[in-house]
Amino acid sequence: MAPDRNESINSYITDMLALEDHIEKAIKGQLEDLKDYPEVVAELGEIHRKVEHHISDLRQLSERRGAGGVKETVKRAGSAALGAAAGLIDLVRTEGLPKNLRDDYTALSLANIGYVMLHTTGLALDDREVAELAQQGFIDYAGAVSRLTGLIPAAVVGFLQQEGLPARQDVVPQVKRTIEGVWESQRSNTSRTGEPVVAREL
Repeated sequence: MAPDRNESINSYITDMLALEDHIEKAIKGQLEDLKDYPEVVAELGEIHRKVEHHISDLRQLSERRGAGGVKETVKRAGSAALGAAAGLIDLVRTEGLPKNLRDDYTALSLANIGYVMLHTTGLALDDREVAELAQQGFIDYAGAVSRLTGLIPAAVVGFLQQEGLPARQDVVPQVKRTIEGVWESQRSNTSRTGEPVVAREL
């Protein structure tokens, strides 16, 4: 028997709601732990505000659709996405700033692709409201992931210096240029061929 259309959409919505709830708790903890890094805290604060907005929107959408609340969703078993995000909450903060940012990057990337899936589901099953909400979530996290990428090189160098290693600060701009060059080359390849590089390699 084929699954019900609304049930299929609702499963994606409640997964995203639970994932966002995990991310909110993790980032809230970091805002308290990383006060010595004002630039990082400023960025995480902006991300945290967006996460709270996402949770509010998803919860309202979930309630309108009768999809269930976040408390019930978090209890559901068998979701790899929830397991990955839950690990962030118990993250040992002695790992240092670079690894904290790395794990943030991982969590936001997970949410990002989750919104791509929800957006696709909404469009494929003719639910414009869901598709538009998911598109905004994807836009928000795409920007956040990009900005975190820009913060990580300096965080790595700073941490190495704190460890007493002779880390060169002047490599940070070089790394940023490399990152930008890689992404630009991927965009150029895509625009020339009309399809993603990954698709052509499959």
